[in-house]
Amino acid sequence: MAKKSSKTKTQSQDRPGFLEDLGKAYTLRRKNIVLLTGDIHGLFWSPKKEGFFPLEEALVHELSDKFTLVRMDIASGLTFYDKSSELEILRVCESKDGVYIPKERFQSMQRMLEGSRHSPLPALVLMKGIQEAYVRVRKEEPNLKPLCMLIFYAGALIPNGDFTRLGDLDRQRLVHFMTWVSESSFVNSPDLILLVNSVKSEINSKIHGLPHSAHIEISLPGEDQRAAFVDHFLKNAKVKFEGGKERFITSTAGLKLNHLKDLMEVSSRSDGTITKDEVVAQVNEILQAELGDIIKIRYPSHKPSDIIGYKETGEIFNSIFERCEDPETAVSAILVSGPNGAGKTYQLEAYASQSGRVVVELGGIRGQYFGETDRFFELLRWHIATFGKILILVDEAHTAFGSVHSSGTHETEMRLAGNIIKMMGDPTYLGKVLWGMMTSRPDELDPDIKSRAPIQVPIFDLEGEPRKIFLHEMFKRKKVSISDEDLGTVLGETDYYSARDYRNLVAEVLAQRRKKPDITVLEVLSGWHASKSIKTQREFQSLIAAMHCSYPNLLPHNLREMDDRTITKRVEELKWYLSK
Repeated sequence: MAKKSSKTKTQSQDRPGFLEDLGKAYTLRRKNIVLLTGDIHGLFWSPKKEGFFPLEEALVHELSDKFTLVRMDIASGLTFYDKSSELEILRVCESKDGVYIPKERFQSMQRMLEGSRHSPLPALVLMKGIQEAYVRVRKEEPNLKPLCMLIFYAGALIPNGDFTRLGDLDRQRLVHFMTWVSESSFVNSPDLILLVNSVKSEINSKIHGLPHSAHIEISLPGEDQRAAFVDHFLKNAKVKFEGGKERFITSTAGLKLNHLKDLMEVSSRSDGTITKDEVVAQVNEILQAELGDIIKIRYPSHKPSDIIGYKETGEIFNSIFERCEDPETAVSAILVSGPNGAGKTYQLEAYASQSGRVVVELGGIRGQYFGETDRFFELLRWHIATFGKILILVDEAHTAFGSVHSSGTHETEMRLAGNIIKMMGDPTYLGKVLWGMMTSRPDELDPDIKSRAPIQVPIFDLEGEPRKIFLHEMFKRKKVSISDEDLGTVLGETDYYSARDYRNLVAEVLAQRRKKPDITVLEVLSGWHASKSIKTQREFQSLIAAMHCSYPNLLPHNLREMDDRTITKRVEELKWYLSK
């Protein structure tokens, strides 16, 4: 299991947490193959240099006193960070007396190093030879500084996949690497290999399974690290923050320190103010660059006070978000169903905003990530861990994930659905993450997902007096006057309207008044009305929602009068009718 690097507030200007974890893995657990994944392109504090540096520089600052370092990637081959390291490795490999290096052997080694460029397999062979030379020389020089081999973009060097699915060169590199690191001469040596890659799932899983390997996931910077970085930057620059520095630090959850630096650099040089909208746009840009368009971060501005009606539903949502403040009473997911246009998303966002939760919208997953499912889930989990308490909204959840039970579901989609289900059931996320599964067809939702949503809240169209109050308030908020008599007429002619349809009616009135300011609502309605094309579908969706209801008092009066058998019969009739 991956060890997540962490750091308390008192450590914010001390060694990065992942370096603490690396030291423990190497010295206490005797792991000499370590996978570093996660925030590998971030900035990290170096106590030695008293500044923030990229990962590679931070590793060099930390390890150069303890190891002789050699670097490798598939493009550059084997390289060194300084001349002294290069000469030390040449001495160990090519000197017979431990001091003098014959010219011809020096030149031969230089040719091999040059030949390792763009040639990953020869580079691996050379690296193995260097490490074996260290094992030999260490017998004569017990105090010889250990070798540390930093392999960057390790997923490109040793990609994941079974032997039968790898190409010939990939298979040869994997076999060579596994043979080398499985030998007792390496296992029992103090030498260290660091495999650096953004995600673990891209590195061959056979390496993960080695008993002397470990995985450390570098977390995105927490609030204390972001605060320390901002304070360090402000020592030499002036920056303006909309809402203050503390708000900027809080709202930049999900960003690397590099991104904070970019925002502050622009503000400092232009004398501009960093706005919250700019920060949110930056967060979403980064998330979409890594995860695609399926994920979006939102900070809703509307609150429950902006919702018209739905008093009973509001009391339930209030209770849900309150209980989710405590892991002991929290639920992992809720199912919110109802016909199209009833306002499921708007209401959930409002209560999330009131509770201070960040809203993460997730959608369009299914079918987009064949071959990248494991990578996607690893990045999703990694990003989610950075935010504080969040609400993950999944719209039309019945289409978002494939079923783990359906024979028609592709194995990749099935694995993704299984990973999401496991994440929902992870007790460590209770209270931190609340999944809001919204759907007009909860009957098509995978049963394993429904079982993790003990609270099922249907949202129906308002009826009677609440419906009248809703429409009157909609017009009032847009300063559209309407008499009680006309309002009653409008309600009679729009008995099939959803909340969304009423919003569209108000927008239509406002649009027509731009050309004819004195036009009445009834006049607009005489020439325009919402489509009836999905009226039957909405009736069907309402009946399905009634079957997925934890609170019977939320049912409209006509549905309360129907028993389960009658509802089921009507559902089957409409299902047959709509399938024609």
